[in-house]
Amino acid sequence: MGTVTAHRDPDGANGGSFRHEILRGGAGSIAVRTISASVGFAVAVVLSRWLGVGGFGSYSFALAILSIVAIPVQVGLPQLVVRETAKAHALGDWAMIRGLWGWANRRVLMFSGLALVGVTAAIFSLGLEGRGEVILIGIGLIPVIALSNLRSASLRGLRNVVVGQLPETVVRPLAMLVLIGSAILVFPASTIDARVAMLCFFTASVVSLSVGAAMLHAVRPLELRAATDLRTEPEAWRRAVMPLALITGLQLVNNQADIIILGLFHNDEEVGIYRACFQLALLVIFGLQSITQVLQPHFARLYALGEIDRLQRLVTLASRSVTALAVVPIVVLVLWPSSLLRTTFGIEFESGGQVLIILALAQLVNASFGSVGMLLNMTGHERDTLKGLAVAAALNIILNFVAVPLYGGIGAAAATALSMTVWNILLWHSVWKRLGLDASALGLRKRK
Repeated sequence: MGTVTAHRDPDGANGGSFRHEILRGGAGSIAVRTISASVGFAVAVVLSRWLGVGGFGSYSFALAILSIVAIPVQVGLPQLVVRETAKAHALGDWAMIRGLWGWANRRVLMFSGLALVGVTAAIFSLGLEGRGEVILIGIGLIPVIALSNLRSASLRGLRNVVVGQLPETVVRPLAMLVLIGSAILVFPASTIDARVAMLCFFTASVVSLSVGAAMLHAVRPLELRAATDLRTEPEAWRRAVMPLALITGLQLVNNQADIIILGLFHNDEEVGIYRACFQLALLVIFGLQSITQVLQPHFARLYALGEIDRLQRLVTLASRSVTALAVVPIVVLVLWPSSLLRTTFGIEFESGGQVLIILALAQLVNASFGSVGMLLNMTGHERDTLKGLAVAAALNIILNFVAVPLYGGIGAAAATALSMTVWNILLWHSVWKRLGLDASALGLRKRK
């Protein structure tokens, strides 16, 4: 059995080095997310203009379905891999890291096989008309995205936070842009539909997985490369992974329920407009998405080392930075919603102005509360995250089923905004109760 080396934690010995790592990682993450947002935005614009509002809606609906189906495949493993890899790396427990990675890969492959069989059978039995064909083309995304997320989680757990984001946030959208652009140039415009877009996205995801695997191989610590032993704790991991799996699933339900329910009651055109609004509203949480990726392993490390005061300072600084970065997008989106939609996606999309305002304000609330869910997950309080998400997801689904048939996209946006606010309030309270920390941008409430 391999031995565990008790490392002197560099964070505790040198605060300047710690701050430097946070700043460097934050700057790098923001740079990566800037590139990702730009390329992803370009992809959305190209798809919406070439597919039209109906084709873009069909593609978005199929992608939402595949994302929901992928929940049981990942079973919360990426979150577990980040947390446990970060802890084992701090202790020099290389055998544990090797055992964890192998165990996680095997579980993903096993659940992928079951999911592929189940989804294929459902498609052939239900048909789903044109949408079913698009879903079938993208069915291979289920294992590809799950394995890619594991590679990214492993990289982040080793504190290669910026590198860990590159495959999904830069490589995949860039490959998608190249592929769809090439298809537009090579094939007649009439042949570029939702099926072609889904095929391009699947191919781009395979490229992303390959790049992520190569990066992980290249940046592994020398000690990890030299290690031959492996150690596993399957019982402990299974106990931890179930709430994390449910958290991941509920988060995805919260993110996709509005699009799926809107697609059940309304046509592809309305789904396409809503998806365009959702894409623009994400600009408000650009900072949250960037900074959270950097902080994941540091939340786990500081909590494990008992550095609660430093953890509070880090959480407050992060929340205030995220809120500051949200100011410019929220002003622009609220003041000129219809003009932005028309200029960016086309005149067919400008009717979504009110939807965009509602979604943008909801994301502002989300940003101001900070990384509440991630903070709970990285400190071993994932069950509190699960409870809050369960309430929010149930509320989201109920409100969508009530509001969408009557009010369409506006109803979906309002339901999403309300459930998102409830979720953040519940998780903020859990952070204060469990950790004595105020995770919001105010940073005022700290239990002594």
